[in-house]
Amino acid sequence: MTGLVVEHIFTQNDFNRFAALSGDANPIHVDASFAARTRFGRTVAHGVLLETILRGMADRLAPGQRVMEQALRFSAPTFADEPMRFEVAAEKVDADQLRLALRISRASDGTLTCDGHMVLAGSATLLPDLTAKPAASASFAPSPPGPLEYGMTAGLSRGFSLDDVTACTALGGPAPAPGMVPEPLIGALFSTLLGMDLPGIGTNYLKQETTYHAAACTGEPLSARVEITGLRLEKNLVDLSTICHGADGRLIADGRALVYVRDVKR
Repeated sequence: MTGLVVEHIFTQNDFNRFAALSGDANPIHVDASFAARTRFGRTVAHGVLLETILRGMADRLAPGQRVMEQALRFSAPTFADEPMRFEVAAEKVDADQLRLALRISRASDGTLTCDGHMVLAGSATLLPDLTAKPAASASFAPSPPGPLEYGMTAGLSRGFSLDDVTACTALGGPAPAPGMVPEPLIGALFSTLLGMDLPGIGTNYLKQETTYHAAACTGEPLSARVEITGLRLEKNLVDLSTICHGADGRLIADGRALVYVRDVKR
Protein backbone atom coordinates (compact mmCIF):
# COMPACT_ATOMS: atom_id res chain seq x y z
CA MET A 1 0.00 0.00 0.00
CA THR A 2 1.60 3.26 -1.11
CA GLY A 3 -0.79 5.68 -2.75
CA LEU A 4 -3.02 6.71 -5.62
CA VAL A 5 -2.86 9.55 -8.12
CA VAL A 6 -5.88 10.61 -10.18
CA GLU A 7 -6.26 13.44 -12.68
CA HIS A 8 -9.72 14.94 -12.91
CA ILE A 9 -11.39 17.84 -14.70
CA PHE A 10 -14.49 19.34 -13.10
CA THR A 11 -17.22 20.97 -15.16
CA GLN A 12 -19.71 23.60 -14.09
CA ASN A 13 -22.29 20.83 -14.23
CA ASP A 14 -20.33 18.99 -11.52
CA PHE A 15 -20.54 22.09 -9.31
CA ASN A 16 -24.27 22.34 -10.01
CA ARG A 17 -24.84 18.64 -9.27
CA PHE A 18 -23.01 18.89 -5.97
CA ALA A 19 -24.95 22.03 -5.02
CA ALA A 20 -28.20 20.15 -5.65
CA LEU A 21 -27.01 17.13 -3.67
CA SER A 22 -25.60 19.02 -0.69
CA GLY A 23 -27.94 22.00 -0.51
CA ASP A 24 -24.92 24.33 -0.65
CA ALA A 25 -26.01 26.71 -3.43
CA ASN A 26 -23.51 29.40 -2.38
CA PRO A 27 -23.29 31.51 -5.58
CA ILE A 28 -19.48 31.41 -5.60
CA HIS A 29 -19.99 27.84 -6.85
CA VAL A 30 -22.98 28.14 -9.18
CA ASP A 31 -23.59 31.78 -10.21
CA ALA A 32 -21.13 33.09 -12.80
CA SER A 33 -22.30 36.70 -12.42
CA PHE A 34 -21.86 36.68 -8.64
CA ALA A 35 -18.52 34.85 -8.82
CA ALA A 36 -17.21 37.37 -11.36
CA ARG A 37 -17.45 40.07 -8.67
CA THR A 38 -15.43 38.07 -6.12
CA ARG A 39 -11.66 37.76 -5.79
CA PHE A 40 -11.87 34.52 -7.82
CA GLY A 41 -13.45 36.06 -10.91
CA ARG A 42 -15.35 32.87 -11.75
CA THR A 43 -17.08 29.98 -10.04
CA VAL A 44 -15.02 27.64 -7.87
CA ALA A 45 -15.48 24.07 -6.65
CA HIS A 46 -17.04 23.31 -3.29
CA GLY A 47 -14.35 22.31 -0.81
CA VAL A 48 -16.45 19.29 0.11
CA LEU A 49 -16.61 18.25 -3.55
CA LEU A 50 -12.80 18.07 -3.51
CA GLU A 51 -13.01 16.12 -0.25
CA THR A 52 -15.45 13.73 -1.92
CA ILE A 53 -12.92 12.78 -4.61
CA LEU A 54 -10.16 12.32 -2.01
CA ARG A 55 -12.44 10.18 0.16
CA GLY A 56 -13.30 7.98 -2.81
CA MET A 57 -9.59 7.48 -3.49
CA ALA A 58 -8.98 6.62 0.17
CA ASP A 59 -11.72 4.01 -0.09
CA ARG A 60 -9.92 2.43 -3.05
CA LEU A 61 -6.64 2.46 -1.12
CA ALA A 62 -8.12 1.06 2.11
CA PRO A 63 -11.54 -0.51 1.37
CA GLY A 64 -14.03 -0.70 4.21
CA GLN A 65 -12.31 1.75 6.54
CA ARG A 66 -13.84 4.94 7.89
CA VAL A 67 -12.44 8.36 8.59
CA MET A 68 -11.73 9.12 12.24
CA GLU A 69 -10.06 12.53 11.83
CA GLN A 70 -9.48 14.81 8.89
CA ALA A 71 -7.82 18.20 8.42
CA LEU A 72 -7.89 20.13 5.14
CA ARG A 73 -6.31 23.44 4.17
CA PHE A 74 -7.50 25.16 0.99
CA SER A 75 -4.69 27.37 -0.32
CA ALA A 76 -6.09 28.19 -3.79
CA PRO A 77 -9.34 27.78 -5.71
CA THR A 78 -10.27 24.98 -8.07
CA PHE A 79 -12.02 26.12 -11.26
CA ALA A 80 -14.09 24.29 -13.83
CA ASP A 81 -12.38 22.91 -16.95
CA GLU A 82 -8.93 22.78 -15.33
CA PRO A 83 -6.99 19.48 -15.09
CA MET A 84 -6.44 18.74 -11.39
CA ARG A 85 -4.10 16.18 -9.83
CA PHE A 86 -5.43 14.36 -6.74
CA GLU A 87 -2.96 12.44 -4.55
CA VAL A 88 -3.63 10.16 -1.58
CA ALA A 89 -0.60 8.51 0.02
CA ALA A 90 -0.14 6.22 3.01
CA GLU A 91 1.90 8.19 5.53
CA LYS A 92 1.83 5.95 8.59
CA VAL A 93 0.33 2.54 9.32
CA ASP A 94 -0.28 1.36 12.88
CA ALA A 95 -1.93 -1.81 14.08
CA ASP A 96 -5.44 -0.38 13.81
CA GLN A 97 -5.05 2.99 12.09
CA LEU A 98 -3.96 4.28 8.70
CA ARG A 99 -2.81 7.88 8.28
CA LEU A 100 -3.08 9.36 4.79
CA ALA A 101 -1.50 12.45 3.29
CA LEU A 102 -3.90 14.32 0.98
CA ARG A 103 -2.96 16.74 -1.76
CA ILE A 104 -4.57 18.42 -4.75
CA SER A 105 -2.67 20.49 -7.31
CA ARG A 106 -3.22 21.84 -10.78
CA ALA A 107 -1.90 19.23 -13.21
CA SER A 108 1.37 20.56 -14.62
CA ASP A 109 2.10 20.62 -18.33
CA GLY A 110 4.58 23.49 -18.32
CA THR A 111 2.03 26.22 -19.05
CA LEU A 112 0.93 29.06 -16.79
CA THR A 113 -2.62 27.73 -16.57
CA CYS A 114 -1.46 24.21 -15.64
CA ASP A 115 1.38 25.12 -13.35
CA GLY A 116 1.36 22.36 -10.72
CA HIS A 117 0.33 24.87 -8.03
CA MET A 118 -1.04 23.21 -4.87
CA VAL A 119 -4.64 24.05 -4.02
CA LEU A 120 -5.23 21.68 -1.05
CA ALA A 121 -3.10 19.88 1.51
CA GLY A 122 -4.27 17.80 4.40
CA SER A 123 -4.38 14.48 6.21
CA ALA A 124 -6.87 11.84 7.29
CA THR A 125 -6.75 9.03 9.82
CA LEU A 126 -8.74 5.89 8.97
CA LEU A 127 -9.73 2.97 11.14
CA PRO A 128 -11.93 -0.13 10.71
CA ASP A 129 -14.76 0.76 13.11
CA LEU A 130 -16.25 3.72 14.93
CA THR A 131 -17.90 3.58 18.33
CA ALA A 132 -20.84 5.85 19.01
CA LYS A 133 -20.13 8.52 21.60
CA PRO A 134 -23.16 9.56 23.70
CA ALA A 135 -24.01 13.23 23.67
CA ALA A 136 -26.91 15.45 24.51
CA SER A 137 -29.30 16.32 21.72
CA ALA A 138 -28.41 19.53 19.91
CA SER A 139 -30.53 22.58 20.68
CA PHE A 140 -29.88 26.21 19.86
CA ALA A 141 -31.52 29.48 18.94
CA PRO A 142 -30.57 30.58 15.41
CA SER A 143 -28.98 34.00 15.20
CA PRO A 144 -30.81 36.81 13.39
CA PRO A 145 -29.30 38.41 10.28
CA GLY A 146 -26.92 41.26 10.97
CA PRO A 147 -23.26 42.01 11.64
CA LEU A 148 -21.17 38.98 12.54
CA GLU A 149 -20.66 38.55 16.30
CA TYR A 150 -19.16 35.98 18.67
CA GLY A 151 -21.61 33.24 19.60
CA MET A 152 -23.83 33.53 16.53
CA THR A 153 -25.23 30.13 15.50
CA ALA A 154 -26.97 28.46 12.59
CA GLY A 155 -28.29 24.95 12.24
CA LEU A 156 -30.17 22.55 10.01
CA SER A 157 -31.69 19.09 10.13
CA ARG A 158 -31.53 16.71 7.21
CA GLY A 159 -31.38 13.04 6.36
CA PHE A 160 -29.60 11.50 3.36
CA SER A 161 -31.30 8.88 1.21
CA LEU A 162 -29.81 5.96 -0.66
CA ASP A 163 -30.18 8.05 -3.83
CA ASP A 164 -28.10 10.82 -2.20
CA VAL A 165 -25.38 8.31 -1.33
CA THR A 166 -25.45 6.96 -4.89
CA ALA A 167 -25.13 10.50 -6.26
CA CYS A 168 -22.16 11.15 -3.97
CA THR A 169 -20.46 7.97 -5.19
CA ALA A 170 -21.14 8.96 -8.80
CA LEU A 171 -19.27 12.24 -8.21
CA GLY A 172 -16.19 10.27 -7.15
CA GLY A 173 -16.99 9.61 -3.50
CA PRO A 174 -16.68 6.33 -1.58
CA ALA A 175 -19.14 3.46 -1.68
CA PRO A 176 -19.95 3.06 2.03
CA ALA A 177 -21.30 -0.01 3.76
CA PRO A 178 -25.02 -0.61 3.05
CA GLY A 179 -27.20 1.82 4.97
CA MET A 180 -24.32 4.15 5.89
CA VAL A 181 -23.76 7.81 4.93
CA PRO A 182 -20.28 8.68 3.55
CA GLU A 183 -18.33 11.26 5.55
CA PRO A 184 -18.28 13.93 2.79
CA LEU A 185 -22.06 14.26 3.07
CA ILE A 186 -21.64 15.08 6.77
CA GLY A 187 -19.13 17.72 5.71
CA ALA A 188 -21.70 18.97 3.21
CA LEU A 189 -24.03 19.85 6.10
CA PHE A 190 -21.37 22.19 7.50
CA SER A 191 -20.60 23.57 4.04
CA THR A 192 -24.28 24.36 3.49
CA LEU A 193 -24.58 26.17 6.81
CA LEU A 194 -21.40 28.18 6.27
CA GLY A 195 -22.13 29.09 2.66
CA MET A 196 -25.85 29.77 2.94
CA ASP A 197 -26.53 30.91 6.53
CA LEU A 198 -23.53 31.79 8.71
CA PRO A 199 -21.44 33.67 7.72
CA GLY A 200 -23.60 33.39 4.58
CA ILE A 201 -23.61 33.71 0.82
CA GLY A 202 -20.11 34.38 -0.51
CA THR A 203 -18.27 32.51 2.27
CA ASN A 204 -15.03 30.84 1.14
CA TYR A 205 -13.56 27.82 2.99
CA LEU A 206 -9.91 28.10 4.07
CA LYS A 207 -9.61 25.24 6.59
CA GLN A 208 -11.77 22.45 7.96
CA GLU A 209 -10.83 20.04 10.75
CA THR A 210 -13.28 17.26 11.61
CA THR A 211 -13.33 14.31 14.00
CA TYR A 212 -15.86 11.58 13.20
CA HIS A 213 -17.15 9.82 16.31
CA ALA A 214 -19.90 7.60 14.91
CA ALA A 215 -21.40 6.54 11.61
CA ALA A 216 -24.62 8.07 10.28
CA CYS A 217 -27.37 5.95 8.72
CA THR A 218 -29.29 6.62 5.52
CA GLY A 219 -32.69 8.13 6.26
CA GLU A 220 -31.63 9.20 9.75
CA PRO A 221 -32.44 12.83 10.65
CA LEU A 222 -29.12 14.57 11.33
CA SER A 223 -28.77 17.88 13.17
CA ALA A 224 -25.81 20.08 12.22
CA ARG A 225 -24.79 23.35 13.84
CA VAL A 226 -22.08 25.99 13.40
CA GLU A 227 -21.13 28.72 15.89
CA ILE A 228 -18.82 31.69 15.56
CA THR A 229 -15.90 31.27 17.97
CA GLY A 230 -13.46 33.84 16.60
CA LEU A 231 -13.54 37.04 14.54
CA ARG A 232 -10.67 38.74 12.72
CA LEU A 233 -12.74 41.00 10.53
CA GLU A 234 -9.82 43.29 9.72
CA LYS A 235 -8.47 40.25 7.83
CA ASN A 236 -11.94 39.03 6.72
CA LEU A 237 -11.49 35.82 8.74
CA VAL A 238 -14.04 34.00 10.90
CA ASP A 239 -13.53 30.87 13.02
CA LEU A 240 -16.47 28.58 13.72
CA SER A 241 -17.11 25.36 15.59
CA THR A 242 -18.94 22.61 13.67
CA ILE A 243 -20.97 19.78 15.18
CA CYS A 244 -23.42 17.12 13.99
CA HIS A 245 -25.67 14.83 16.06
CA GLY A 246 -27.69 11.78 15.10
CA ALA A 247 -31.37 11.20 15.71
CA ASP A 248 -30.70 9.63 19.11
CA GLY A 249 -28.44 12.48 20.25
CA ARG A 250 -25.17 10.62 19.63
CA LEU A 251 -22.25 12.71 18.44
CA ILE A 252 -21.58 12.03 14.75
CA ALA A 253 -18.85 14.62 14.10
CA ASP A 254 -17.35 17.81 15.45
CA GLY A 255 -14.55 20.18 14.51
CA ARG A 256 -13.78 23.70 13.42
CA ALA A 257 -13.74 25.79 10.28
CA LEU A 258 -11.83 28.88 9.17
CA VAL A 259 -13.53 30.90 6.45
CA TYR A 260 -12.88 34.06 4.43
CA VAL A 261 -15.78 36.53 4.40
CA ARG A 262 -14.78 39.51 2.24
CA ASP A 263 -17.47 38.67 -0.32
CA VAL A 264 -20.23 37.91 2.24
CA LYS A 265 -23.26 40.18 2.20
CA ARG A 266 -25.45 40.17 5.31
